[in-house]
Amino acid sequence: MASENAKAVALEVSESIRKRKKIILGKIIRENGYSIQTSLKPKLVTATKTYQKIMQPIVEKLEIERQRAIDELSLKDLTKERYSDLVKGVDIITKNIQLLGGKPTEINKIDLSDLSNEELVKLTEESDEGISEEGISEEKL
Repeated sequence: MASENAKAVALEVSESIRKRKKIILGKIIRENGYSIQTSLKPKLVTATKTYQKIMQPIVEKLEIERQRAIDELSLKDLTKERYSDLVKGVDIITKNIQLLGGKPTEINKIDLSDLSNEELVKLTEESDEGISEEGISEEKL
């Protein structure tokens, strides 16, 4: 059975895109009947079959538009302004595809190269206690 809450989230996200409104997934998820805990992990909703089924046609259209913009970038007679606009458009469309597809829109990197071996061992021991595949435990917050 399709999740009505996931369907409502997908439809609201879709409507926000249509109206060019900023999408704040956690807020949308909470407003559509999910708990605060679920809203902190949007992938629990965006990875559902119901959500994906609604988003797939939109993602496919965005992928086509992104490819059109990429193709335009290869033209030799682009002005600097037009080139800049196209690059910005490709970036925005790519992020929307990632967002709607339930994929990360950013990569968080932490530079650990300045840490000693002892500090690295301590970090891994702490992470074993407080972090699981589902995220950071509430005790560590």
